[in-house]
Amino acid sequence: MLLITKFDISADIIDVPPFIINDIKSYQEQFFIWLCDKNNDHAYWHYQGGKKYGLNYRSNALIEWLNTFPLADYSEKAEAVEIDVSEYDKALPSIFF
Repeated sequence: MLLITKFDISADIIDVPPFIINDIKSYQEQFFIWLCDKNNDHAYWHYQGGKKYGLNYRSNALIEWLNTFPLADYSEKAEAVEIDVSEYDKALPSIFF
């Protein structure tokens, strides 16, 4: 099922299982907890002076988290459909980052 992940001036379109969309706000909150935890050494940290300073990510981070955690035991995985688009179907479910 398609999901729009909106950023400041563009969006990504990803495909996720329907049960993810049904509870997307909860999954987004869990994702942010994981993403912002400085104990997690993921690829989305921006470093300054050798220390974790901020985050730099798009929907690839959400896709990685979904596939690694909530979807770990499922055969259906999240995947990118289109990245950095300015036009998309506004009727599709969406979340904002």
